[in-house]
Amino acid sequence: MNTRRLTKKYKYKTRSKRSKRSNRSKRSGKTRRRILKGGVSNISRRSSGIVVRRTSGASVRPSSVRPSSIRPSSVSIRPSSSAGISKHGDNFNFHDFYNKLMNTPVKQLESTLQDNKDMYIKNTTFQTFLPKGAYLDMTGLKFVNYLHGKFNNIEDKERKNHLKSIITHLDQNGMAQGVRRADLLIVENNVSKDYFELYEKLYDVIYKRLFPNGNPYSHPLSTSAIIYKKPRLQTVREDDEEQP
Repeated sequence: MNTRRLTKKYKYKTRSKRSKRSNRSKRSGKTRRRILKGGVSNISRRSSGIVVRRTSGASVRPSSVRPSSIRPSSVSIRPSSSAGISKHGDNFNFHDFYNKLMNTPVKQLESTLQDNKDMYIKNTTFQTFLPKGAYLDMTGLKFVNYLHGKFNNIEDKERKNHLKSIITHLDQNGMAQGVRRADLLIVENNVSKDYFELYEKLYDVIYKRLFPNGNPYSHPLSTSAIIYKKPRLQTVREDDEEQP
């Protein structure tokens, strides 16, 4: 046998094996670099031999979350404006609350108001100073103005009587918090200067709407004042009476 031919053939085989090992080493190196650079998703699709496990600390990209898997959270609904006064509150929608009560039979008003009492007081009164929940905050003032506007604009007698029942039940269920002129000093001492300036201006506007003929009995500005307000009494002297 030709020794030269065998030697040449052996050299080719050895070189081929080294070349294959070198290529595998290069591909392995590229794979490791891709994994370190975050190219796992592409590699996992190309090679079934690589298994990628997500750890508990791994972050999820927003694009990978399906919209259907997200549960809707509680949405803060802000009231619209009416009668020239904005009614923006935190979680209290004047229009929805009003419609809910107007669609509630009179016999069920008390239970409905009791179910919503905590929510109502929390969203319409000051919660940051004592006595907690005793005085209307700015949202509470705006709601009084809102009901006052509704009451004056209702022409249907039956609906107007229903709104009277709502206002009465608010009073009976401890939900007719108010603010007297004398209470403004308490508010001023417990809120910022900027807040009080807006609060006082709003108070004056609504006060004049509720008591256009004066307020001799010092009724507080509240929902009750919408129907319980009384005009200034006129005294009549005896000598002014007509003689028979």
